[in-house]
Amino acid sequence: MAQIAITGKDGKAILYASMHGEHLRFEFEYYSRSSNESDYEFMHTVFPVDFPGIPEKFGLDSTVDILVSIQEIQDKGLGQELKDALTDNEIVNELFVWRG
Repeated sequence: MAQIAITGKDGKAILYASMHGEHLRFEFEYYSRSSNESDYEFMHTVFPVDFPGIPEKFGLDSTVDILVSIQEIQDKGLGQELKDALTDNEIVNELFVWRG
């Protein structure tokens, strides 16, 4: 399965995008730095009906494969903007958060 690392303004990975069946998933795990903190993972799942909204938000062609669009967004240095749009639900998605 192809996975695309989405980086923030500091160049560090902030999301990983991949296909899970017909759904597009963006995920990331944070690991605790001490016993006072918890690990947590979040996943934004985008359903096929909502795929066109992603490239359209960034002024890209919505008829190309969605992972091609995600890679283009990353290549343009817009990873943080993509993450923010998912978090703010500007791109329709379902959010799952696990905390351990």
